[in-house]
Amino acid sequence: MDLNAYPIELLRFRKFWLFTPLVQIGIVAALYSITTLLFARGFRLTGTMLGGPPEVWILFVPITEEILFRGFILGALERAYGWLWAIILSSLLFGLWHLKNTFWMTNDDLEGQILYTALIFGPITAALALWTRTIWPGVILHYLNNLPIELLPPLPHLH
Repeated sequence: MDLNAYPIELLRFRKFWLFTPLVQIGIVAALYSITTLLFARGFRLTGTMLGGPPEVWILFVPITEEILFRGFILGALERAYGWLWAIILSSLLFGLWHLKNTFWMTNDDLEGQILYTALIFGPITAALALWTRTIWPGVILHYLNNLPIELLPPLPHLH
């Protein structure tokens, strides 16, 4: 195996359980379409996306974040430090990445999101990527994780 190309290995589609690459692509496409339609519905009703200005890039977040954090960063960290430190470090970086949401989230919501992504969701998707040797089941999980944001009404803030 060419170790210089190793981090890119996790970007390849691989069969996972009953999910062939074609099925995974179909699920990602369906979840992307559902997310797009829900965001469009929310925008038409409120003029915002997730309570903020409309930003279409959010539709690609599950794909881009999984490519970056579980494809490139996790793969490189695993090669350099082993699987456990790769999961820990990439998950902490993933949590810190969510500081970008400071522009539209309350401090309490932001802290919760950073802790959730660094301590729960990041380690789960990192372990899933290392176990399956592909990021694509994590992309599916990421879309499913983010989907309730558009399905649920906004929670009132008690401040």
